[in-house]
Amino acid sequence: MTINRRELLMLAGSAAAAWLMPRSVGAQSDHAHHPLLEPRRFPTPVQRIAPPPKFVTPLRLPGHEDLMASLRLDAPLELYSRVVPIPLLGGPHTLMWCYEGEHAGRLVRNPLLRVRRGQELAIRLRNELPESTTIHWHGLNVDERNDGSGLHPVLPGASNLYRFAVKDAASMYWYHPHPHYRTGLHIHSGMSGLLLVEDEREDQLRASLDLEFGVTEIPLLIQDKQISEKNQFQYEVGDDDWIGNRVLVNWTPEPYFQAERRAYRFRLLNASNARPFNIAFVLDGVALDFWLLGTDAGLLDRPQRVKQCFLAPAQRLDVLIDFARLPAASRVRLTSLAFDPMENDGAPLVDLHLEHPGATPLGEALDLMAIDLEGKAARPIRPPSRLASLPKVRNAPVTRSFRVHIEGRRWLIDGRNHHDDMDTPRFRVRRGDYEVWEIANDTVSMPHPMHIHAFRFRVLERIGSPAQIREQAAGRAGLTPQDRGWTDTVLVWPGERVRIGIDFSQPFTGDQTYMFHCHNLEHEDQGLMLSFVVGDEA
Repeated sequence: MTINRRELLMLAGSAAAAWLMPRSVGAQSDHAHHPLLEPRRFPTPVQRIAPPPKFVTPLRLPGHEDLMASLRLDAPLELYSRVVPIPLLGGPHTLMWCYEGEHAGRLVRNPLLRVRRGQELAIRLRNELPESTTIHWHGLNVDERNDGSGLHPVLPGASNLYRFAVKDAASMYWYHPHPHYRTGLHIHSGMSGLLLVEDEREDQLRASLDLEFGVTEIPLLIQDKQISEKNQFQYEVGDDDWIGNRVLVNWTPEPYFQAERRAYRFRLLNASNARPFNIAFVLDGVALDFWLLGTDAGLLDRPQRVKQCFLAPAQRLDVLIDFARLPAASRVRLTSLAFDPMENDGAPLVDLHLEHPGATPLGEALDLMAIDLEGKAARPIRPPSRLASLPKVRNAPVTRSFRVHIEGRRWLIDGRNHHDDMDTPRFRVRRGDYEVWEIANDTVSMPHPMHIHAFRFRVLERIGSPAQIREQAAGRAGLTPQDRGWTDTVLVWPGERVRIGIDFSQPFTGDQTYMFHCHNLEHEDQGLMLSFVVGDEA
């Protein structure tokens, strides 16, 4: 009997069906008429929807209100998780799940939050969704209660105050829901926002490059969405690798950005459920050089000159590109270059138009945004030769090894699925210890972006990498340019072993439980996740 990809991992949605319904909502009838929880009903045969014209809509930039409003958090903020009709695409409004609130008399949705390093953040979430949700502060070193994982769901009608000091390095982080087994639905339905941590070093870098945030330093929240002909987000809980037929950048469908012929800094986040990007800036079919300044959790020690970088779900890139030498009226495309997606999980290929109508298959080239150049050319610039002081990488014997694999149609870590263990921690880490973890991905597998809550880490070594990674790597450790800084999510390819070094120091006391999981959201929801404890004793 032939089994397609959609069926391959359905055990996580059938054998664990009881867990796919949030514990705070008892009966299926509670969801029966909620628009984003309705089952998909694609016509048979599938109607081919004419693709809309690309790059005709101006890019949404951080503003004063509505989506991506830029807020300097100088006071407590109250956010509501709600379903809101929003005119995203022209025509019918999209029923979008979002974090909505009011700040200084302005309506804000999924706001871009700006805080200074060392500042206290205080945000109260009031849940008006029909099921439990959270706010997970992705990449921040926080205690368990403030982490926003599925360990502490905010029930429908309830609220929770997230209050903590932001002591992490200046960088672009993000926030999103993390309810057990429903994260893919919540994020695909619209709940995600950016969190920018700034400090004096960041101020100095902006000044040295003559950058202004929101003008010549542009955050880019990139995600693909499966969208119906009626402009509604479509999602099926329990499906695998949910990819979309439209690309939204800053909640703008396939946008263009009007730029001057000068240097720009772009801060990129891949907020997609499952689609990795191979990021490049392309002019007339040629990939342009750009500078990689930083990754997930801060600046590199030195800028790295590159032509492309992989950007897996949840990862961030901090890049600088100078358009000064390009001709006026040029159109540069921010593109995902073609790559081998290495979907080696043993499932036969299926017709994507049956599962994801109109979606570009994983690994095929995909244009994300157009950058139109105009005006007089400015003086070309280069980034500083030194960006940050990073501690020397501490290589050491492997402390823990993890095997990511698939058996019996289920994704596993060392033979166990989170549905088996639930929230029972698999192991303990002594607070303040330095550990080296080796994450091994089976050859019969898929690329997995592995994320650790609350702790940043350094990539120490890649072993058995595929050719497309070896081509970007330098040195005996097989590290790519983006492996050379602090990160919180590492992409591990099939057949590859990746060693990472983690300092488990933190200012908290008592046992703190955190998650380690794949940030392909369907894999996470299907149980490719475990919990572990950081405490005073191992």
